[in-house]
Amino acid sequence: MLSCVRHSKHAIIHARTPSSRRYNPGARKRAISNFSPRKVVVSIYFDRFRQSFREVHAVSNALVMGSLSPKDHALREMMNFVLSPEQPSDYTHVFQYAHCRVESDYQDIVKISAAVHLLQASTFLTDDVFDGTMTRYSLPAVHRKYGASYAIIAAELLQSVAMETIGAELDGGQFQHRCLAFQIFNQMMRELYVGQFLDVFHTGDLRIAKSEYFRIIALAVGNFLAHLARCGALLAGKPASEVEALSSFGYHYGMALFITDDIVDVADRPEVTGKSYAADLRNRRMRLPVILALKMGKPSDVRSLKRLLLKKKELSPAEIEQARGVVLRSGALGACLKIAKRHLAKSVEALATLKESPTTENLRWLAKTLLTAQRLAG
Repeated sequence: MLSCVRHSKHAIIHARTPSSRRYNPGARKRAISNFSPRKVVVSIYFDRFRQSFREVHAVSNALVMGSLSPKDHALREMMNFVLSPEQPSDYTHVFQYAHCRVESDYQDIVKISAAVHLLQASTFLTDDVFDGTMTRYSLPAVHRKYGASYAIIAAELLQSVAMETIGAELDGGQFQHRCLAFQIFNQMMRELYVGQFLDVFHTGDLRIAKSEYFRIIALAVGNFLAHLARCGALLAGKPASEVEALSSFGYHYGMALFITDDIVDVADRPEVTGKSYAADLRNRRMRLPVILALKMGKPSDVRSLKRLLLKKKELSPAEIEQARGVVLRSGALGACLKIAKRHLAKSVEALATLKESPTTENLRWLAKTLLTAQRLAG
Protein backbone atom coordinates (compact mmCIF):
# COMPACT_ATOMS: atom_id res chain seq x y z
CA MET A 1 0.00 0.00 0.00
CA LEU A 2 1.76 3.14 1.19
CA SER A 3 4.91 1.76 2.78
CA CYS A 4 8.10 2.09 0.79
CA VAL A 5 11.65 0.87 0.85
CA ARG A 6 14.16 0.59 -1.88
CA HIS A 7 13.88 -2.81 -3.48
CA SER A 8 16.05 -5.23 -4.87
CA LYS A 9 13.92 -3.14 -6.87
CA HIS A 10 14.37 -1.87 -5.67
CA ALA A 11 15.30 -4.52 -8.46
CA ILE A 12 11.53 1.61 -5.02
CA ILE A 13 11.67 2.51 -1.52
CA HIS A 14 9.66 2.83 0.87
CA ALA A 15 5.66 5.32 0.66
CA ARG A 16 4.50 3.37 1.57
CA THR A 17 4.62 4.45 3.83
CA PRO A 18 4.12 5.87 3.67
CA SER A 19 7.09 2.50 1.08
CA SER A 20 8.78 -1.53 1.84
CA ARG A 21 11.54 -1.46 -0.48
CA ARG A 22 12.67 -4.73 -1.75
CA TYR A 23 16.22 -3.65 -1.17
CA ASN A 24 18.97 -4.73 -3.55
CA PRO A 25 22.30 -4.27 -1.76
CA GLY A 26 24.26 -5.74 -4.64
CA ALA A 27 22.81 -3.32 -7.17
CA ARG A 28 23.47 -0.30 -5.00
CA LYS A 29 26.98 -1.44 -4.17
CA ARG A 30 27.79 -1.71 -7.86
CA ALA A 31 26.59 1.83 -8.55
CA ILE A 32 29.32 3.99 -10.06
CA SER A 33 30.40 6.78 -7.76
CA ASN A 34 31.25 9.72 -9.99
CA PHE A 35 29.18 12.27 -8.10
CA SER A 36 31.20 12.71 -4.91
CA PRO A 37 33.38 15.80 -4.85
CA ARG A 38 36.03 13.77 -3.09
CA LYS A 39 35.72 10.80 -5.44
CA VAL A 40 35.04 8.55 -2.45
CA VAL A 41 34.56 4.93 -3.45
CA VAL A 42 30.87 4.08 -3.41
CA SER A 43 31.39 1.04 -1.19
CA ILE A 44 32.26 3.38 1.68
CA TYR A 45 28.78 4.90 1.56
CA PHE A 46 27.18 1.52 1.06
CA ASP A 47 29.05 0.08 4.03
CA ARG A 48 27.91 2.99 6.20
CA PHE A 49 24.35 2.49 5.02
CA ARG A 50 24.43 -1.20 5.88
CA GLN A 51 26.45 -1.02 9.09
CA SER A 52 24.49 1.84 10.66
CA PHE A 53 21.26 0.00 9.98
CA ARG A 54 22.57 -3.20 11.55
CA GLU A 55 23.16 -1.27 14.74
CA VAL A 56 19.75 0.39 14.53
CA HIS A 57 18.08 -2.97 13.88
CA ALA A 58 19.75 -4.54 16.92
CA VAL A 59 18.74 -1.64 19.16
CA SER A 60 15.14 -1.69 17.88
CA ASN A 61 14.89 -5.41 18.62
CA ALA A 62 16.25 -4.87 22.12
CA LEU A 63 13.78 -2.06 22.78
CA VAL A 64 10.77 -4.12 21.78
CA MET A 65 11.80 -7.39 23.42
CA GLY A 66 12.88 -5.54 26.55
CA SER A 67 9.39 -4.07 26.85
CA LEU A 68 7.73 -7.51 26.90
CA SER A 69 7.31 -9.80 29.88
CA PRO A 70 9.26 -13.08 29.76
CA LYS A 71 5.96 -14.75 30.66
CA ASP A 72 4.34 -13.75 27.37
CA HIS A 73 5.96 -16.45 25.28
CA ALA A 74 3.51 -16.31 22.38
CA LEU A 75 3.77 -12.54 22.11
CA ARG A 76 7.56 -12.63 22.22
CA GLU A 77 7.62 -15.32 19.52
CA MET A 78 5.39 -13.21 17.26
CA MET A 79 7.39 -10.04 17.78
CA ASN A 80 10.63 -11.90 17.08
CA PHE A 81 9.16 -12.85 13.72
CA VAL A 82 7.94 -9.30 13.09
CA LEU A 83 11.41 -7.90 13.76
CA SER A 84 13.42 -10.59 11.98
CA PRO A 85 13.88 -8.97 8.53
CA GLU A 86 17.08 -6.94 8.41
CA GLN A 87 16.64 -4.77 5.32
CA PRO A 88 18.65 -1.51 5.32
CA SER A 89 16.32 1.47 5.54
CA ASP A 90 16.34 4.77 3.68
CA TYR A 91 14.22 6.25 6.47
CA THR A 92 16.71 5.83 9.30
CA HIS A 93 19.58 6.87 7.02
CA VAL A 94 17.88 10.16 6.12
CA PHE A 95 17.14 10.90 9.77
CA GLN A 96 20.67 10.06 10.92
CA TYR A 97 22.53 12.06 8.30
CA ALA A 98 20.20 15.05 8.54
CA HIS A 99 21.36 15.14 12.16
CA CYS A 100 25.08 14.45 11.71
CA ARG A 101 27.78 17.06 11.45
CA VAL A 102 30.50 14.42 11.74
CA GLU A 103 30.18 10.66 11.27
CA SER A 104 30.24 9.89 15.00
CA ASP A 105 27.19 12.08 15.67
CA TYR A 106 24.81 9.33 14.67
CA GLN A 107 25.67 7.49 17.90
CA ASP A 108 23.88 10.27 19.80
CA ILE A 109 20.58 9.41 18.11
CA VAL A 110 20.83 5.66 17.65
CA LYS A 111 17.84 4.97 19.94
CA ILE A 112 15.69 7.55 18.17
CA SER A 113 16.81 6.05 14.86
CA ALA A 114 15.71 2.66 16.17
CA ALA A 115 12.35 4.19 17.04
CA VAL A 116 12.10 5.56 13.48
CA HIS A 117 12.70 2.04 12.20
CA LEU A 118 9.91 0.72 14.43
CA LEU A 119 7.50 3.37 13.14
CA GLN A 120 8.33 2.47 9.55
CA ALA A 121 8.05 -1.27 10.27
CA SER A 122 4.62 -0.73 11.82
CA THR A 123 3.36 0.77 8.56
CA PHE A 124 4.37 -2.38 6.69
CA LEU A 125 2.20 -4.48 8.99
CA THR A 126 -0.92 -2.40 8.47
CA ASP A 127 -0.32 -1.91 4.76
CA ASP A 128 -0.06 -5.67 4.30
CA VAL A 129 -3.40 -6.11 6.06
CA PHE A 130 -5.08 -3.47 3.89
CA ASP A 131 -3.63 -4.95 0.72
CA GLY A 132 -3.99 -8.63 1.57
CA THR A 133 -0.28 -9.03 0.84
CA MET A 134 0.88 -12.63 0.98
CA THR A 135 4.62 -12.06 1.46
CA ARG A 136 7.00 -9.41 2.73
CA TYR A 137 10.76 -9.77 2.21
CA SER A 138 10.05 -13.24 0.79
CA LEU A 139 8.53 -14.33 4.13
CA PRO A 140 4.85 -14.79 4.97
CA ALA A 141 3.25 -11.44 5.81
CA VAL A 142 2.53 -11.17 9.53
CA HIS A 143 -1.24 -11.17 9.02
CA ARG A 144 -0.94 -14.35 6.94
CA LYS A 145 1.08 -16.12 9.62
CA TYR A 146 -0.74 -14.89 12.72
CA GLY A 147 -3.98 -13.27 11.52
CA ALA A 148 -5.04 -9.67 10.90
CA SER A 149 -5.94 -8.98 14.54
CA TYR A 150 -2.48 -9.94 15.76
CA ALA A 151 -0.79 -8.01 12.96
CA ILE A 152 -2.63 -4.85 14.02
CA ILE A 153 -1.66 -5.47 17.66
CA ALA A 154 1.96 -5.91 16.59
CA ALA A 155 1.84 -2.60 14.69
CA GLU A 156 0.39 -0.84 17.74
CA LEU A 157 3.13 -2.31 19.95
CA LEU A 158 5.85 -1.10 17.58
CA GLN A 159 4.40 2.40 17.52
CA SER A 160 3.97 2.46 21.30
CA VAL A 161 7.57 1.42 21.95
CA ALA A 162 8.79 3.88 19.32
CA MET A 163 7.01 6.91 20.76
CA GLU A 164 7.94 5.95 24.32
CA THR A 165 11.59 5.72 23.25
CA ILE A 166 11.52 9.04 21.41
CA GLY A 167 9.97 10.74 24.44
CA ALA A 168 12.52 9.27 26.83
CA GLU A 169 15.47 10.19 24.61
CA LEU A 170 14.27 13.75 24.07
CA ASP A 171 13.64 14.18 27.78
CA GLY A 172 17.09 12.97 28.80
CA GLY A 173 19.29 13.99 25.88
CA GLN A 174 21.13 17.21 25.10
CA PHE A 175 19.07 18.05 22.04
CA GLN A 176 17.76 21.30 20.62
CA HIS A 177 14.09 21.96 19.78
CA ARG A 178 12.93 18.84 21.63
CA CYS A 179 9.25 19.77 22.00
CA LEU A 180 8.98 20.83 18.36
CA ALA A 181 10.63 17.61 17.19
CA PHE A 182 8.26 15.48 19.26
CA GLN A 183 5.32 17.40 17.79
CA ILE A 184 6.64 16.74 14.28
CA PHE A 185 7.04 13.01 14.95
CA ASN A 186 3.37 12.85 15.93
CA GLN A 187 2.33 14.98 12.95
CA MET A 188 4.27 12.61 10.69
CA MET A 189 2.24 9.63 11.88
CA ARG A 190 -1.08 11.49 11.70
CA GLU A 191 -0.43 12.47 8.11
CA LEU A 192 0.51 8.90 7.30
CA TYR A 193 -2.83 7.66 8.64
CA VAL A 194 -4.66 10.22 6.51
CA GLY A 195 -2.70 9.06 3.49
CA GLN A 196 -3.60 5.44 4.22
CA PHE A 197 -7.27 6.35 4.46
CA LEU A 198 -7.23 8.24 1.17
CA ASP A 199 -5.37 5.43 -0.55
CA VAL A 200 -8.07 2.92 0.43
CA PHE A 201 -10.88 5.42 -0.19
CA HIS A 202 -9.81 5.96 -3.81
CA THR A 203 -9.56 2.25 -4.59
CA GLY A 204 -10.83 1.74 -8.15
CA ASP A 205 -11.64 5.47 -8.47
CA LEU A 206 -11.28 6.10 -12.20
CA ARG A 207 -11.85 9.83 -11.70
CA ILE A 208 -8.91 10.39 -9.37
CA ALA A 209 -6.69 13.24 -10.54
CA LYS A 210 -2.91 13.14 -10.58
CA SER A 211 -2.92 15.97 -8.06
CA GLU A 212 -4.81 13.78 -5.57
CA TYR A 213 -2.37 10.91 -6.13
CA PHE A 214 0.54 13.26 -5.43
CA ARG A 215 -1.23 14.52 -2.32
CA ILE A 216 -1.66 10.95 -1.05
CA ILE A 217 1.96 9.94 -1.56
CA ALA A 218 3.16 13.23 -0.09
CA LEU A 219 1.19 12.48 3.08
CA ALA A 220 2.47 8.93 3.20
CA VAL A 221 6.11 9.18 2.14
CA GLY A 222 7.20 12.60 0.90
CA ASN A 223 6.20 14.39 4.09
CA PHE A 224 7.27 11.39 6.18
CA LEU A 225 10.88 11.67 4.99
CA ALA A 226 10.74 15.46 5.03
CA HIS A 227 9.66 15.36 8.68
CA LEU A 228 12.40 12.87 9.55
CA ALA A 229 15.04 15.08 7.95
CA ARG A 230 13.60 18.16 9.67
CA CYS A 231 13.62 16.45 13.07
CA GLY A 232 17.17 15.21 12.65
CA ALA A 233 18.41 18.68 11.73
CA LEU A 234 16.39 20.43 14.45
CA LEU A 235 17.66 18.12 17.18
CA ALA A 236 21.22 18.94 16.08
CA GLY A 237 20.48 22.66 16.31
CA LYS A 238 21.30 23.30 12.66
CA PRO A 239 20.49 26.73 11.16
CA ALA A 240 17.03 27.28 9.71
CA SER A 241 18.37 27.37 6.14
CA GLU A 242 19.92 23.90 6.58
CA VAL A 243 16.76 22.56 8.18
CA GLU A 244 14.71 23.70 5.20
CA ALA A 245 17.19 22.33 2.67
CA LEU A 246 17.30 18.94 4.34
CA SER A 247 13.51 18.86 4.64
CA SER A 248 13.29 19.58 0.91
CA PHE A 249 15.72 16.75 0.22
CA GLY A 250 13.58 14.36 2.28
CA TYR A 251 10.37 15.37 0.54
CA HIS A 252 11.65 14.99 -3.01
CA TYR A 253 13.58 11.82 -2.22
CA GLY A 254 10.45 10.34 -0.64
CA MET A 255 8.32 11.21 -3.65
CA ALA A 256 10.84 9.57 -5.97
CA LEU A 257 11.01 6.55 -3.71
CA PHE A 258 7.25 6.02 -3.83
CA ILE A 259 6.93 6.54 -7.56
CA THR A 260 9.75 4.12 -8.33
CA ASP A 261 8.09 1.66 -5.97
CA ASP A 262 4.91 1.98 -8.02
CA ILE A 263 6.88 1.27 -11.18
CA VAL A 264 8.51 -1.82 -9.72
CA ASP A 265 5.17 -3.17 -8.51
CA VAL A 266 4.14 -3.44 -12.16
CA ALA A 267 7.48 -4.15 -13.78
CA ASP A 268 9.04 -6.80 -11.53
CA ARG A 269 8.22 -10.30 -10.32
CA PRO A 270 7.94 -11.50 -6.70
CA GLU A 271 11.37 -13.14 -6.80
CA VAL A 272 12.79 -9.64 -7.38
CA THR A 273 10.58 -7.58 -5.08
CA GLY A 274 10.07 -10.07 -2.25
CA LYS A 275 6.40 -9.03 -2.18
CA SER A 276 3.15 -10.27 -3.64
CA TYR A 277 2.98 -9.91 -7.42
CA ALA A 278 1.38 -6.73 -8.80
CA ALA A 279 -0.30 -6.07 -5.46
CA ASP A 280 -1.40 -2.56 -6.42
CA LEU A 281 -3.14 -3.81 -9.58
CA ARG A 282 -4.72 -6.72 -7.74
CA ASN A 283 -6.12 -4.35 -5.12
CA ARG A 284 -7.11 -1.70 -7.70
CA ARG A 285 -5.00 0.94 -5.97
CA MET A 286 -4.89 4.05 -8.12
CA ARG A 287 -1.16 4.36 -8.55
CA LEU A 288 0.55 6.68 -11.01
CA PRO A 289 1.21 3.96 -13.65
CA VAL A 290 -2.50 3.16 -13.76
CA ILE A 291 -3.61 6.80 -13.72
CA LEU A 292 -1.30 7.59 -16.63
CA ALA A 293 -2.17 4.40 -18.52
CA LEU A 294 -5.83 5.47 -18.48
CA LYS A 295 -4.78 8.68 -20.23
CA MET A 296 -2.02 7.38 -22.49
CA GLY A 297 -3.27 3.96 -23.59
CA LYS A 298 -5.07 2.99 -26.77
CA PRO A 299 -8.87 3.38 -26.52
CA SER A 300 -9.44 -0.39 -26.54
CA ASP A 301 -6.79 -0.90 -23.85
CA VAL A 302 -8.23 1.89 -21.72
CA ARG A 303 -11.70 0.33 -21.92
CA SER A 304 -10.27 -3.02 -20.90
CA LEU A 305 -8.37 -1.52 -17.96
CA LYS A 306 -11.43 0.40 -16.76
CA ARG A 307 -13.51 -2.77 -16.87
CA LEU A 308 -10.96 -4.61 -14.75
CA LEU A 309 -10.63 -1.78 -12.24
CA LEU A 310 -14.41 -1.62 -11.80
CA LYS A 311 -14.84 -5.38 -11.42
CA LYS A 312 -16.39 -6.33 -8.09
CA LYS A 313 -14.78 -9.74 -7.76
CA GLU A 314 -11.10 -10.35 -7.13
CA LEU A 315 -9.03 -10.27 -10.29
CA SER A 316 -7.75 -13.60 -11.54
CA PRO A 317 -4.04 -14.05 -12.35
CA ALA A 318 -4.91 -13.81 -16.05
CA GLU A 319 -6.80 -10.54 -15.48
CA ILE A 320 -3.89 -9.10 -13.49
CA GLU A 321 -1.60 -9.94 -16.41
CA GLN A 322 -4.09 -8.30 -18.77
CA ALA A 323 -4.14 -5.10 -16.71
CA ARG A 324 -0.35 -5.18 -16.41
CA GLY A 325 -0.06 -5.53 -20.19
CA VAL A 326 -2.19 -2.43 -20.72
CA VAL A 327 0.04 -0.40 -18.39
CA LEU A 328 3.22 -1.66 -20.05
CA ARG A 329 1.99 -0.96 -23.58
CA SER A 330 0.78 2.54 -22.73
CA GLY A 331 4.22 3.93 -21.99
CA ALA A 332 3.07 4.96 -18.51
CA LEU A 333 6.10 3.47 -16.77
CA GLY A 334 8.46 5.64 -18.79
CA ALA A 335 6.41 8.72 -17.93
CA CYS A 336 6.47 7.75 -14.25
CA LEU A 337 10.23 7.33 -14.37
CA LYS A 338 10.65 10.85 -15.78
CA ILE A 339 8.65 12.26 -12.87
CA ALA A 340 10.70 10.27 -10.37
CA LYS A 341 13.93 11.54 -11.93
CA ARG A 342 12.71 15.13 -11.60
CA HIS A 343 12.15 14.61 -7.88
CA LEU A 344 15.58 13.02 -7.50
CA ALA A 345 17.15 15.98 -9.29
CA LYS A 346 15.37 18.37 -6.92
CA SER A 347 16.56 16.36 -3.91
CA VAL A 348 20.16 16.73 -5.06
CA GLU A 349 19.62 20.43 -5.81
CA ALA A 350 18.46 20.95 -2.22
CA LEU A 351 21.78 19.57 -0.96
CA ALA A 352 23.73 21.86 -3.29
CA THR A 353 22.87 24.81 -1.07
CA LEU A 354 24.79 23.24 1.85
CA LYS A 355 28.49 22.99 2.60
CA GLU A 356 30.07 19.61 1.87
CA SER A 357 29.88 17.35 4.90
CA PRO A 358 29.02 13.76 5.83
CA THR A 359 25.38 14.88 5.57
CA THR A 360 25.58 16.01 1.95
CA GLU A 361 27.87 13.18 0.85
CA ASN A 362 25.75 10.37 2.27
CA LEU A 363 22.37 11.80 1.31
CA ARG A 364 23.58 12.60 -2.20
CA TRP A 365 24.78 9.02 -2.52
CA LEU A 366 21.35 7.82 -1.41
CA ALA A 367 19.63 9.83 -4.13
CA LYS A 368 22.16 9.03 -6.84
CA THR A 369 21.86 5.27 -6.31
CA LEU A 370 18.09 4.92 -5.90
CA LEU A 371 17.39 4.05 -9.53
CA THR A 372 20.19 1.49 -9.54
CA ALA A 373 18.90 -0.06 -6.33
CA GLN A 374 15.45 -0.27 -7.93
CA ARG A 375 16.93 -1.67 -11.13
CA LEU A 376 15.54 1.28 -13.05
CA ALA A 377 18.84 2.82 -14.12
CA GLY A 378 19.87 2.71 -17.74
